[in-house]
Amino acid sequence: SEGIRVSSGKTEPLLKEGTKFPDFTATDIDGRIWSNADVSGKVMVLNMWFTGCGPCRSEMPELSTWKDEMPDVMFFSSTYESAEIARPVIESRGFNWIPIVNDTLFTKYIGNNGYPLTVVIDRNGIVAMVEYGTSATQREALKQKIKSLIK
Repeated sequence: SEGIRVSSGKTEPLLKEGTKFPDFTATDIDGRIWSNADVSGKVMVLNMWFTGCGPCRSEMPELSTWKDEMPDVMFFSSTYESAEIARPVIESRGFNWIPIVNDTLFTKYIGNNGYPLTVVIDRNGIVAMVEYGTSATQREALKQKIKSLIK
C-alpha cells in the first residue's frame, strides 16, 4: 500500500547560506537601476514584501531603525507591486530602505515559503542568512548577523 505523505508546504530555500548571491539588476521606486556593482564590497540586506502582507507592514518601522544604526549597509526592500501601489505603504510605514518595485527577479526566491523573506549578503557577495517570516526573535537574529558582518 502507498503511504500518506504530509507536507508543510515549505520548500528548500532557493537561496542557500554559503552560496554566491546571484547577479542582479533591479529598478527602485525612483527609476534608479541597481546591480551587484553598486553593492560590491558592502554588506547588503534584502527584504521581500507586498502590501497585503500584514507581518511585512508591521516590521517596517523596526527595520527602518536598522538603516539609521548601520548606515554603511545597503538595505533594499523589494516588492512585485508597482510604485503606485507600494509608495503609500512605504510612506505611511516610514520604510526607509531602498524600495525596489515591479520586481520579477528577487520575488522568485520566495518559493512556497511565504513572505516576508529577508536575506543578508556579506561583503564578498555570499549569502550569510536567509530568514522566512518575521518575529522579534527572527529580527534580532538578523540584526546580530548584520552587525557581525560590519565589524
